[in-house]
Amino acid sequence: MQYDVIIVGAGPAGSVAAMYLGEAGKKVLLVDKTEFPREKICGDGKGLKAQNIIKELGIYDEYLKLEGKKIYGVTLSSPNGTVVEFDAETRDKPAPGHTHKRIVFDNFLFQNAKKKVKEFRILNVIDLIIEDDVVKGLIGTNNKGEREEHRANIVLAADGANSIIANKLKLNVIPPEHFIVALRGYYKNVKGTTDRIEIHLVKNLIPGYFWIFPLPNDEANVGLGMVVKDMKKKNIDLKEAFLKEIRENPIFIKRFEDAELVGEIKGWNLPLASYHRKCYGNGFLLLGDAAALIDPLSGEGVGSAMISGKIAAQIAIESMEKNDFSEKFLKEYDKRLWEILGHDFETSYKIQTTAKRFPFLVDKMMIKASKDERFKKRVEELLPYTGGRKVIASDEFIEDLKKMEV
Repeated sequence: MQYDVIIVGAGPAGSVAAMYLGEAGKKVLLVDKTEFPREKICGDGKGLKAQNIIKELGIYDEYLKLEGKKIYGVTLSSPNGTVVEFDAETRDKPAPGHTHKRIVFDNFLFQNAKKKVKEFRILNVIDLIIEDDVVKGLIGTNNKGEREEHRANIVLAADGANSIIANKLKLNVIPPEHFIVALRGYYKNVKGTTDRIEIHLVKNLIPGYFWIFPLPNDEANVGLGMVVKDMKKKNIDLKEAFLKEIRENPIFIKRFEDAELVGEIKGWNLPLASYHRKCYGNGFLLLGDAAALIDPLSGEGVGSAMISGKIAAQIAIESMEKNDFSEKFLKEYDKRLWEILGHDFETSYKIQTTAKRFPFLVDKMMIKASKDERFKKRVEELLPYTGGRKVIASDEFIEDLKKMEV
């Protein structure tokens, strides 16, 4: 069957694109290699970027009923152990963020997307159909092991950090300084969790960080992420480092003394947006993690993925109206994506690299924030989950830190 659009991957990026395209009356084939609900390794946090898309799609009321936690701020610690709580301005307004296990959140988006598409199929994509240097469809095997071919005007690849399609198109290369490996475990009975997420910039792992994100049922998503280049340079075993922080870091020792690991500690890859990957070409677009849209500072990728799904749907609709699926036309996707997300990514990368080169500046910032309420408010403008991330001039902020006396 000939479709208007084939979407590969039914995670946040793919499901959002499917909803927008379905609403526009397009004939969409959505494929994924697994059944839903399914687990996805992640930090489990979602901020205002995700919420804004959910509201626009008209499913916000359903979203608020999901099993999750409202998040009203960030608890942040610096390499020297200074801990500061950055709060949303008020708790009598809708929460600026939420945590849900991805098995819950992704299934919520998928079930809404499935209502809008022409067809959903379980399909393991193994190759692309390329004719005259234009992607025309895909080849895959279904859950019976049978080979299938499907064609469309345009293919949207939302198949994750290890994207088969990005690999087939040789667009999957990320330098090690723009790539994070992370570990995540679910723990019960972690003491002292609140309605804030926690990000701990532990001394041995800068510019990576340790996190604790609260979840329902007295659980927490606990993880650790580090830039691959730095991890190799310091010869760090990430799982060993993760467990060592829990056992030995003064911030965590008491908090984890009665904690219980639920299941396994699992790892995954995060290609960072600090490396601007080409995400378009003749007959295709890359979305979400496949396009390397993960924030270089926070590691957050869900909101950016959902924004990419929306923009990809818009561009796909426009390309069908003009009957133009060329790389030249589809480059507009990249342009719009970076107009919306690029400044955030650039600011995050500057702060990330500054923290790595000058960790004492992070200490300085946190000591100042612990003493000076006006300065603390300024730092809050950099952070998600405090009411909205207002990107400020990072160069100016960094220079101010260097001059600061505490």
